[in-house]
Amino acid sequence: MGQYRRDRKRVDAALRKSGIVVVMNRSHVEKAEHIVTMMQAIHDAGYVAEVTFRIDEGLLREAMAELVKVRAQSPVDDALVLGVGSVINSHELDAAIELGFDMVVGPANVMGGYGEGRDFVRIAREADVFSAPAVFTPTELNYFLEAEGGLQPDAIKVFPARSHGPKGVSDLLAPFARERHKGKIIMPTGAVDCETGPQYVQAISRRGFAPVLGMSAPLKLVADRKKPGDIDTIVESLEDFKTRFNASGDT
Repeated sequence: MGQYRRDRKRVDAALRKSGIVVVMNRSHVEKAEHIVTMMQAIHDAGYVAEVTFRIDEGLLREAMAELVKVRAQSPVDDALVLGVGSVINSHELDAAIELGFDMVVGPANVMGGYGEGRDFVRIAREADVFSAPAVFTPTELNYFLEAEGGLQPDAIKVFPARSHGPKGVSDLLAPFARERHKGKIIMPTGAVDCETGPQYVQAISRRGFAPVLGMSAPLKLVADRKKPGDIDTIVESLEDFKTRFNASGDT
């Protein structure tokens, strides 16, 4: 990775500035070069990009060999943030760290192969990788917010957010509103789109937490038109999303 050094604080700042993590899945890529093109385009649009382990690991490895070079050559204050999600076991966590990802996101509160979610946080933190495991219940949320030994994750994903909806996420967070948790990043993911996104932002902010939305909606045209890797479609899709999302947030 050259002179580049991973930095959780840099990822945190990028997420707060962007407010949105654009999630890529198998419907968006067919080749490693598609991942490279899309990660760069998402970054250029002002968002944070996240590939997932639902994509073949061989493609991820091939793409990351190029992406870490691009990141190393980027300005320090505008370097790519390379995120990976759907991390569900110890192999994938180890692979994510080895490959050079800056951020690891899981769909559950305990990764397969680990006895406790704090182990996921600890291993990621030792590599200075930003961690965002997921919760669904109040018990799981309490576990991470109050983790002993300073092993609270950098962000907490709520998944699947569709099952809660904005009001349900607000209710989930309500009992945990404390000054010490103020500004903690909460990342609802799962059926978050232009319509529900602004509602999640409002609901999470109202409880004193910091909303960062995880979604594939910005890549809708890529999937609908079946044009993975097509830069014109990618840019059009991102611009269309930004226009619609901003308009929805103003209503």
